[in-house]
Amino acid sequence: MPFRPPSSDRWHSGIGLPLGILGQAQLYTTNAGTRIEGKGHLPLCRRTRDRGVAANDDLLTVSDLLARDDFDLGSKCGGCAVRRLTDTQLSIYRAAHRLHDVTRQLDDERTRRLSVDLDVVIPQLEELADWRPVEEEGWHTNDSWRWREAVRDLRRKAEKVRRENAL
Repeated sequence: MPFRPPSSDRWHSGIGLPLGILGQAQLYTTNAGTRIEGKGHLPLCRRTRDRGVAANDDLLTVSDLLARDDFDLGSKCGGCAVRRLTDTQLSIYRAAHRLHDVTRQLDDERTRRLSVDLDVVIPQLEELADWRPVEEEGWHTNDSWRWREAVRDLRRKAEKVRRENAL
């Protein structure tokens, strides 16, 4: 996930992008109460018998969820379902995942798992460097600074890979 901090764990590492307005996105889960035994599931998980959203489901924000370390998510279903995102939230979510995908490609190249096509990656980084959310309200803060920093770091990685491949 692009919003997690970087780590050595390939499957759970992120690039540390700020959540920004995505932090206010709302989630439904069947069990956010730590006093109640059991995992939280998304309302359409087969463990909840595909019942859909029910009156006793919990509603919390992404920021609330990430701030907790006591919440046990269902491993098969992800544990929660996000309510509909706004166009701005969706544009940020999609762009962040594109940036995270480039990160993974460059990391795979660095560890020699797969070779990366720099003729594709570098133009993607150029496009993502100029990217702005659908509505820029609140974008010119630490969020935009961190975005530019992440793109700059990835450009450096791509250029390093290019130099190493030229040797």
